[in-house]
Amino acid sequence: MAQITIHLGGRERLEPAISKATPLGALGTEALVWIGTTRIRGRAAALRALADALVEAADLADAYDADPDAYNQREQAERRDPGEGP
Repeated sequence: MAQITIHLGGRERLEPAISKATPLGALGTEALVWIGTTRIRGRAAALRALADALVEAADLADAYDADPDAYNQREQAERRDPGEGP
């Protein structure tokens, strides 16, 4: 599978837009998000799924930064006993 890495430094211009407006939603309107010169394009549901994953990744990074040892212990426990919470 191909891999694409987009590194955000916090200074990139973030700009939402729509690309193909379709009345009555027959084909679905496509949305765009510009990150600097990079464009992410997709239907609303796909962009919402991406947004949810981005929020979850940011929460994980915040949790790790707040307490790396506790984060690592939780991750190890989940690997040993998947589906069994802490």
